[in-house]
Amino acid sequence: MNSEGLENLKKKKKTRSQIFLISLALVFSYMVFATGETLWQNYEVNREIAKLKVEIVQLQEQGQDLKYLIAYRGTESFKEREARRKLGYKKPGEKVLAITSPLLDNVGSGQAKDMPETQAKTKITNPQKWLEYIFG
Repeated sequence: MNSEGLENLKKKKKTRSQIFLISLALVFSYMVFATGETLWQNYEVNREIAKLKVEIVQLQEQGQDLKYLIAYRGTESFKEREARRKLGYKKPGEKVLAITSPLLDNVGSGQAKDMPETQAKTKITNPQKWLEYIFG
């Protein structure tokens, strides 16, 4: 019985060591897999951070451009130019010349509306127009 008990004990130890090695291999495999997954997630997060940093720089540049545009539109020269362009304003003593085209049906405010005279001038040939322009 002693030899049977000793042999039985050896089998138990061998089985225990095999179970221990298998469980150790499983734990090691899980740790390797978890580490790999964490490294991949870290890579993805770093890549997203880099994209967001580039976007932040672009948005800051856009914001700076908008600040310059706002500052420019607050100046008197811009306001004067827009008033002249959109509203047909002029400075005191300044003469405004409005040139119309017979092809344009829409005549904005501040522009001359002499269509009959313009239509009459369209029948004149180009050399005659030049002569009239040069000699009045």
